[in-house]
Amino acid sequence: MSKVLIIDGGGRGNAIAHAFSKSDKVEQVFVTPGNAGVYEYGGKQIPLQEGSKKERISEIIEKTEDLGIDLAVPGPEGWISAGIVDEFRSKSDIPIVGPTQNAAFLETSKCDTKDYLDSIGVPVPEYENFDDPEEAKEWAEIFYEENPGKDLVPKADGIAAGKGAFVCGSLENAISAIDKISSEDFNEEYDDAGRRIEIEERLHGEEVSFFAITDGETIKPFGTAKDYKRRFSDQEHSFIDKYFDGINPNTGGMGAYSPEETGEELTDKIMSEIARPTVENLEENYQGILHFVLMAVEENGERQPYVLEINVRDGDPEAQARLPRLKSDLYEIYKSVVREELSQTDIDWSSKYCVSVCAVSGRPWEDGKPVDGYAGYPGNYYSKQPIFLRGEKRKRVGKEGIGKHVNGFVYHNGTDLHQGYLRSRGGRVLTFTNLADTLEEARQRTYSDIEGDDGGVFFSYMDYRKDIGK
Repeated sequence: MSKVLIIDGGGRGNAIAHAFSKSDKVEQVFVTPGNAGVYEYGGKQIPLQEGSKKERISEIIEKTEDLGIDLAVPGPEGWISAGIVDEFRSKSDIPIVGPTQNAAFLETSKCDTKDYLDSIGVPVPEYENFDDPEEAKEWAEIFYEENPGKDLVPKADGIAAGKGAFVCGSLENAISAIDKISSEDFNEEYDDAGRRIEIEERLHGEEVSFFAITDGETIKPFGTAKDYKRRFSDQEHSFIDKYFDGINPNTGGMGAYSPEETGEELTDKIMSEIARPTVENLEENYQGILHFVLMAVEENGERQPYVLEINVRDGDPEAQARLPRLKSDLYEIYKSVVREELSQTDIDWSSKYCVSVCAVSGRPWEDGKPVDGYAGYPGNYYSKQPIFLRGEKRKRVGKEGIGKHVNGFVYHNGTDLHQGYLRSRGGRVLTFTNLADTLEEARQRTYSDIEGDDGGVFFSYMDYRKDIGK
């Protein structure tokens, strides 16, 4: 029996840990720094000391050795880009599954990634990179003048917690997005992510989150999902105009469903034209997951996939919607990557649909009025709100978790325990997930777990999109 450590503090880490906990080859799953969601699946949280990423990586390696860990898996891109895989391989004998710091450029630099993909013939939208925001705005003005009916998507070059891309519907939107990306406030919050800007033509079609896993030699599909990045549905224009400068802001993810049906023809095209060339042309061996965010555009009667961006780890909230459908043993899959034996490993999925909806910290109201300066996630929001069960007698939820009170499963994005009770700790708080034979049935079950008469969960200022899976 083995012990596994997931290095993550959010909902994706909960989903990965939950999937590992189902393996009969895994004795215990640990999560660091984790959150209160570990109690939903019998995991153990390993807190970390305050300090730099490098200091905390050293602490993680020391703790893995003390705990007798047999496999480590980093969740978010921050740990990977900080070199956690390199540090493990140089200082520890414990296997870790993930790409090196050098290979992480596929996520940490949108400008360099588009240049790389373009150079090896992988299809990408028309794009330009800029160091000077004024030049970016001048280029945008020319683009809109010369291309009536087309739009742009300005993106911060670096990592911005999913909030660095702006899907625009006008030149005014594009100018506003460029100003935001290049602002001192944005770059102070996201470690200079917007010092360079990538601007690409907005494509229209079917957006797909396509996952692949590789041991460096073999690369296989690893599920699909449809992610809802934008904070609001298209019906909420007045709020967007008033509080977010007319641009529906991207978030870390408001929900997802899986599978997103791609079909054999499109899957083969993604693998042959995108996934394999991306891995095979890298200067070093890549091991782990690749998350391709694609737009399938109708061209000459066929769907042509274009790469919008790449992530070098599992998705959030896509992991919450994909991994509950995984029939194969996740531990065996990851061990086959470590052994470079992925070619000998089958990856099977349930035929059921899964819908995940994220409850976030919305706009606070007091005395019947919205609080000035607080637009709610992804803007300013209130945190540390107690989490209750709905019903005639509102009951606070303790360490036992939420799972026993809902039909499906609950992954914690941002929670902690205070005096023995759950409370919110972040913008995205809880992700509710359900499986069913049809997409609509899975959707109904998930929303019932959030707001149903016979159950449901509540915290002050809780908000969520109502159209996930529609």
